Amino acid sequence: PTVRRAVAEYAAAPVAYGIDFGVTADGRTLLIEANDGFSLGCYGLDAVVYAEMLESRWCEIVGLT
Repeated sequence: PTVRRAVAEYAAAPVAYGIDFGVTADGRTLLIEANDGFSLGCYGLDAVVYAEMLESRWCEIVGLT
C-alpha cells in the first residue's frame, strides 16, 4: 500500500521516472529516491521499451507532448 500510494500521489511526476523504496528491519517502507526517467540507465530493460521511455520523457522535456 505504501508504494502504490506514493506513486498515486506523485502529482508532479514526469511521464517517465524511477522510484526506489527500501524496507527497514522493523517492516516500514521508506522512499529512498525518485529520479527523472531521462537519467535512468537501461539495467536489463528491453531495449525498445527503454528507448520508448527515453523518447517519451525527452518529448515532455522539450514540450512536444
